[in-house]
Amino acid sequence: MSRILNIALDARPLIHPKGGIGRYTANLLREFVALESPHRFFLYSDRPFQPGFPLPERWKVRTGKVHTRGLTTLFSQVFFPIWAVKDGIDVFWSPSHVLPILLPPRIRRMLTVHDVGWKRFPRKMIPGSMVESVLMPPSLRLADRIIAVSQFTRSEVRALFSGAKCKIDVIHEASSLRTDGPVDPCPLSKPYFLFVGSNVPRKNIKRMLEAYIEYRKVSLCPLDMVLVSTYRWSSFSIPDFIEAHDLQPCVHLIQDIDDSALSTLYAHAQALVMVSLYEGFGIPLVEAMQWGVPSIASNNSSVAEIAGSAALLVDPSDTHAIAEAFRQMIDSREMRSKLSHEAKLRGQQFSWRQAALDTMAIMDGL
Repeated sequence: MSRILNIALDARPLIHPKGGIGRYTANLLREFVALESPHRFFLYSDRPFQPGFPLPERWKVRTGKVHTRGLTTLFSQVFFPIWAVKDGIDVFWSPSHVLPILLPPRIRRMLTVHDVGWKRFPRKMIPGSMVESVLMPPSLRLADRIIAVSQFTRSEVRALFSGAKCKIDVIHEASSLRTDGPVDPCPLSKPYFLFVGSNVPRKNIKRMLEAYIEYRKVSLCPLDMVLVSTYRWSSFSIPDFIEAHDLQPCVHLIQDIDDSALSTLYAHAQALVMVSLYEGFGIPLVEAMQWGVPSIASNNSSVAEIAGSAALLVDPSDTHAIAEAFRQMIDSREMRSKLSHEAKLRGQQFSWRQAALDTMAIMDGL
């Protein structure tokens, strides 16, 4: 390594550490610390946050006192460039799609893209995606290097933003759940399918539950369903659906859970269900693989890429096909055993340590 860099990071994802991008950011930073990177990191945020692990003394945290969510983007666009000049920043890295547009030209820019859902589903955007629709195109244009979390996401960026074609690297995400300790007893009395994800339209939860109802009608001994989900933004209410269809005895909604309890749910699940309409990566797939848990997964976007041979792939728009996959996964013990074996093998290919090494190599090359 020829030089020590001053690297600024948009640390706002750490405000929501359980979110997908929050986990991505925290895991990479934790690995940077473990690797004893000689670079000096400057973590910028519009409000205080808890990183969840000790930061080296040479790292600096700068935060504002923004209490209104609508002002977070304005704050970052105004103050992050000012802080970057004051701190003598060499590289600015945003792990969440958008760069400060007014950074001085001498500062090298790196951007991580998880998906471009706002472009593919403009009518189903969550509020944060509206900001991305305005600031992501110029951010992609200004970035010196772009990290895509999957081959699919890279192909999406290349197709939609031609100017970014020659500066995209693929670095996969991984799981942060631990599997080296004892497994707690199963919290449910019956075997179950498992869903893990936020309640946003592209997660396709309504159709998944409709397929589950259809599956229960044809199965002699149907499994329960566990949903680990947060509300976030959606016109579809999971609790209302469960009540309207009298699913309380067999569908269990969990809305607040720590990593230990989540690991226990994965360890005892018969299969993960991820039939999203669109994903940039799909971390629950890798989390399930850690425990050798097979998946019922979409045959589209990045889901098929990440799941590989560890999943039964289905058309996420076909309720009957999803219902049939529920049945096949349980009725064919041989198929489930084969998928479980593939899951254990495939899960070993995803590592936060390797992701951190690859990310750092890009920073060193800027």
